Amino acid sequence: MTTYGLYQPVDDSLAWEVLKPLTKLGRALGELKVEVDIPESIPFLNIPAGKIDVQRLFYWHVCKAFYKHDWTLDELNHINFDWYRPKNCHRHTAEEVQTWCAEAGLIIESSMSRNPA
Repeated sequence: MTTYGLYQPVDDSLAWEVLKPLTKLGRALGELKVEVDIPESIPFLNIPAGKIDVQRLFYWHVCKAFYKHDWTLDELNHINFDWYRPKNCHRHTAEEVQTWCAEAGLIIESSMSRNPA
């Protein structure tokens, strides 16, 4: 079996295909519609205590495998492609962005919930 580092110089069409199994996993987890009750927070993994959908737990704390019930496989794969493919990609916490906006005198009118329905 060949493994691919998506940050390596591979063709975009190959990277697209390589991500499809991950996208299918995200979809399968989402279709379970199962919640797990985390009995105690796990701070070093930033996992809070309480109920969380299995797909959301996986997405937020293990591996980004996007799922939205009314999206096609290609739409889901596009989100995963966008997440994993860029060579120069940075991720930031909501708190970091809020701080930058405050320092720049910007007002945040809305923001996406971390756990959308």
